[in-house]
Amino acid sequence: MSQSLPYTLKPDRFSSHAQIAARLWREAKKNTSDPYVVLDVGCANGFLRHFLPAPYFYLIGVERDTECVAQARQNYDEVYQADLTTELILSLSRKPQAVVLADVLEHVAEPASVLTHLLRSHVLPGTRVIISLPNVAHLSVRISLLLGRFDYSDRGILDRTHLRFFTLRNARYLCHESNLTLQSTSATPVPLPLVHSLFNEGQLLFPLHILNAYLATAWKTLLAYQFILDSIYDP
Repeated sequence: MSQSLPYTLKPDRFSSHAQIAARLWREAKKNTSDPYVVLDVGCANGFLRHFLPAPYFYLIGVERDTECVAQARQNYDEVYQADLTTELILSLSRKPQAVVLADVLEHVAEPASVLTHLLRSHVLPGTRVIISLPNVAHLSVRISLLLGRFDYSDRGILDRTHLRFFTLRNARYLCHESNLTLQSTSATPVPLPLVHSLFNEGQLLFPLHILNAYLATAWKTLLAYQFILDSIYDP
């Protein structure tokens, strides 16, 4: 991911960053020896370190943007500057116990091929793989289509840099194509705290954000802003 894109750390407890980190903590607690090794592909500035501190986690980042790489190296234990769309070969010092691809695969033309090559080259069978993808079937996009609009923007579901679009069905199929056995699928709500600070935790409108998160979980196909797919690599 490029730093020129307006993506930032999302500390909100319902965000993809927070939900992914919570899953990694659960797995790390099962680990018999520290640290738990995570390969974060498309790590941007190294956001996951905010949630996954040393010495409990050993974080390895992959990022193509030069400025992001420089910042990620201040946060992660290893960072590689590389383009995911090439034949990616990394000289990792440790085998990852988990791989994260958060807000990444929608930016490549052939996500199944990219993901398959990445896992085959760098991951052992049984490794946990967590992927987040935007939901193009979200209610807001459906309404826009009914009005004859499909307008790209600088961020969000219709980010102008997205090359592929996902519904819940084809997100799950992507896992199947890539030899991933899906364990669970969760949802993130529309990130209301990014819309207005009053939706932040402890603020006046935070209860509405809790409801927002509950509805996104209850009706994933219609109200999920992103899907979080938790899987096991099973070639």
